[in-house]
Amino acid sequence: MAGPRRWVDMRTIFLSVSLLALSAGASSAQVPYGSVVTDPAYMAQQQIDRQRAIALENQLNTLDARIQSEQRLREFEAAQPPPRLSAPERPAPNVSGAYATIPDSVLADSNARVRAASKNPR
Repeated sequence: MAGPRRWVDMRTIFLSVSLLALSAGASSAQVPYGSVVTDPAYMAQQQIDRQRAIALENQLNTLDARIQSEQRLREFEAAQPPPRLSAPERPAPNVSGAYATIPDSVLADSNARVRAASKNPR
């Protein structure tokens, strides 16, 4: 009976020592909280993460503003009727033979508008 009992005792001792070694290794690998917070590499990584988050938020806000502007523009264009272009009310030139003729009254009106525009400095 001494053989099996001895085996159980040895196994218990081995397991106890193993657990003690594992727990000691894990606790020695832990770093105190204060030293992580004051670590320059950790602080630099936190700053990079903050800047990246701000840049992503700015991009998101830009895209959102662009989408809203395009939606409003589409709504505005849908509400507005298309502009109507009217033809000028002038007599059509008389085309006879190889040359077109324009009535003298139309030429005189055009000449008067040009002279008035050239005298009006902006």
